[in-house]
Amino acid sequence: MELIMQEAQKIETNTNQNYIFPAKTGLISFRDAGYKDTSMAIAELIDNSIQATCKHIRVLAFEEVDHSGVRNTKQVKKLAVFDNGEGMSADVLAICLGFAQGTRLNKREGIGRFGVGLPLASISQCKKTTVYSWQKGGDVLSTYLDIQEVEDTDQQYTNPVTKSSIPKDIEQSLGDLIGETGTIVVWENCDRLDLKRPKTLLSRMERGFCRIYRHFLDDDDTYGKRVDIKLLSIAGTDIKETALLPNDPLYLMTPNNLPGYEKEATSVVHEKPIIRNIEYAPGQFSKIEIHSSIMRRDIGRWPNGKATEAIRQHYRANVGISFVRAEREIDFGVFNYFNPSELVERYWGIEIRFEPELDEVFGVTNNKQNVRGIELLDKEEEENYDEDLFKSDYKLQLRRVLSQDIVALHAGMKKEIGNMAPKDDGKGSNNWTTPGLGASKQASELLKGNPVKTGTKIEAKSKSDIEKQQEREDIIRSNDPSLSEKDVKIAAEGLEQLEVAIAF
Repeated sequence: MELIMQEAQKIETNTNQNYIFPAKTGLISFRDAGYKDTSMAIAELIDNSIQATCKHIRVLAFEEVDHSGVRNTKQVKKLAVFDNGEGMSADVLAICLGFAQGTRLNKREGIGRFGVGLPLASISQCKKTTVYSWQKGGDVLSTYLDIQEVEDTDQQYTNPVTKSSIPKDIEQSLGDLIGETGTIVVWENCDRLDLKRPKTLLSRMERGFCRIYRHFLDDDDTYGKRVDIKLLSIAGTDIKETALLPNDPLYLMTPNNLPGYEKEATSVVHEKPIIRNIEYAPGQFSKIEIHSSIMRRDIGRWPNGKATEAIRQHYRANVGISFVRAEREIDFGVFNYFNPSELVERYWGIEIRFEPELDEVFGVTNNKQNVRGIELLDKEEEENYDEDLFKSDYKLQLRRVLSQDIVALHAGMKKEIGNMAPKDDGKGSNNWTTPGLGASKQASELLKGNPVKTGTKIEAKSKSDIEKQQEREDIIRSNDPSLSEKDVKIAAEGLEQLEVAIAF
């Protein structure tokens, strides 16, 4: 009996000390957090900085030369994110690297909510994370999380907060930006960066952040208060600084990063925002706003060529519908609403704004990279559901509302774009509504003044239809390299229909 009691006591003691998961194995599993890339992990830190009501954010990439290979290469030694926000108290700093222990856990306003952003993003990219923070009149305090240390010592609890000082290289890089309050997150032993060269990594961050944080970068504070965000590439004492400008897929913001049009909007509002109240729990509603725009008539008539290639590339990269949660873009894509290869789809934009109250119905992931299950609900699929299901399924209700509004908006915008096509005076570009037909007409005009001779009429008779079609496609490609292969084929067929005088 005594032996049984001893074993029972062991079991009881062991049961009381069991963790939901051991930190050592849990952290290793959490490293595969599913971030799309390093820039999206850094975005989690920027979210925290914006939440801390800062005015300045700096992303620092420290460079070192790797001598291990045949050639010396520049690599990222460490990354840091600084903000001059309100800083953290010792109590908050003590839990900031623990999981699901954030001060904003499950709150439904602002960017944050899930309580995993800082630690999850950090361990997905590096083995050691150190956080420095200070408040007005107080010392610089710090804490850290070292995965290797956790593995070696079976550490289960967070490290204590200690009095510290800002690392010299970071302090020198930031200079006068360091004030009475602030926070710095430092990533070291970065073993999981998807891009290791500082220039390439920062370039990707610039492309992504300019759109994600556009509402914090423009000169309109009515939706997203302006924050100064810059990327710093640091090699010793050499510092290269890049300021972020908004990349607005609606093309309504100023300033912006559209080449040659940085100080003006190149689109106009299509119609006033559509506002819908969406139910997310019994008797509880939150509004969504659907904003839309179409390209200015004069802007849509750019001539094709090298001079406008950067502009056309910019528009091509912004074909899609933007979902913005608490002023920050969370997803961007087609969502089965249209064919992105169609040229006409570049000339309009839709942005859907919602608040964290609607996270569940929008299917927001805890790493804030996606909305899920909000694709187009077409008539055929809708007929498969009973009306009673719509009443009880809030996500299905949302899909129906979005589908009806977006389809109607899309149709209206395409019609308006079609009405912008040049009249008989021949001025401007002719490739508004039908890319293939427009391109073929444009190629036709080009060839009238300088016909392409590919052989005599006698030789032409010996060419197959396939060879003739290939030559037409080559002409279209040379005239507009930006066209998709589908549009190239349509345009080539249009050349034949227009009976362009090409000597095949």
